[in-house]
Amino acid sequence: MKRQLGWRRVPRQDLARHLREVEIVASEAVGESSIYHCRSTSGESIAISLPGEVGLIVDIAVAVPPALDRRRRRAAAGSNAD
Repeated sequence: MKRQLGWRRVPRQDLARHLREVEIVASEAVGESSIYHCRSTSGESIAISLPGEVGLIVDIAVAVPPALDRRRRRAAAGSNAD
């Protein structure tokens, strides 16, 4: 399945708030940055603490196609043709 990514730059205070509200699955320090893999009821995210007073939050959403709806429409269209 395809994943859709959405990212936003945030002040350090917003990044700290985000980290308090999620479950941190994994974390790693890379140079002066810290990277956190997060999970919550609304999905997954990657939080990156950058040097200075800024951070980055990448929201990860799984694109789920409405396959069930398409099958129902096809079945309904097929039964009307008979």
